[in-house]
Amino acid sequence: METMILAFNAVFPLLAFMMVGYFLGRIKLLNDKTAAGLNKLVFNVLLPLSIFYAIYKADIKGGFNVKLSLYVAITCAITYIIISLIVNSREKDKTIAPVMTQAIHKANYNLLAIPIAESFFGSSIGMTAVLAVIITPIVNICSTVEFERAKGGRVSILKMLKKIILNPLVLSSLLGLLANLSGIKLPDVIAKDVISKLAAMATPAAMLALGAGFDFSKMKKWAKRLSVICVGKLIILPLILVPGAILLGIRGVDLIAVLVYSGSHSAVNSYSTAVSMGGNEELAGEAVAVTSLLCVFTLFVFLTVLGTLGFI
Repeated sequence: METMILAFNAVFPLLAFMMVGYFLGRIKLLNDKTAAGLNKLVFNVLLPLSIFYAIYKADIKGGFNVKLSLYVAITCAITYIIISLIVNSREKDKTIAPVMTQAIHKANYNLLAIPIAESFFGSSIGMTAVLAVIITPIVNICSTVEFERAKGGRVSILKMLKKIILNPLVLSSLLGLLANLSGIKLPDVIAKDVISKLAAMATPAAMLALGAGFDFSKMKKWAKRLSVICVGKLIILPLILVPGAILLGIRGVDLIAVLVYSGSHSAVNSYSTAVSMGGNEELAGEAVAVTSLLCVFTLFVFLTVLGTLGFI
């Protein structure tokens, strides 16, 4: 029962924020333009600050988990290859196949991992924040390769590296590592009173924007493909990767990180990636919306089961 309450407390705020956003969207307090601006604020300022602060205060030197890092990096690459092969063997539309591959593979780890881990373990979130340094570059490389391959183009290594390095999430991760490992200490008035409070706004703001953008009228059109995306993203991947982590002895907060990395909703920036790289933007947007809503329930079930079995 205690585990179920912890799981509920971890995921219910996500649903509540989305429902508030949906309501605000319906009464026109959050229109499409405002929601888009809010998303830009989240992914260019608030979320990078959240990642920076979490890594900055983490005990990296005393608690770096090589096994977990390798497991996440290797499985992230392997699952992309498998997902791409399966999707492309069945979906011949070159504007849809990369969108589906990305939606199943590219999770919103950076947005959900820290708040869910903190709901269970408070400030002791282990490697949760540090894994963003590994996951973010890999999923962005995979997305770029997939869209370029679908267009029949060649991937420019230099352009891809430049884009990844300039990604605010990657930059904030590297700066957090630099500050942490070098022993730099920011004044409390900056770290605790400014950065941490702005960082705390990231998840609520993102969920509000997501909720405001829900358009259930388009879901019927994409029902079959959305079903494949949701089952692959929210059920099959965590059912494969979480037991694999357990077999390797990964437990507690680190196992929560694996669960969120494998089973959280499709990354919000999947939509902007699809738009900029010639993918089907309508499907991309619907995939983010539907997986965002359903992952609240699937994560609750996974967290409850793992907690009941004593793995977290």
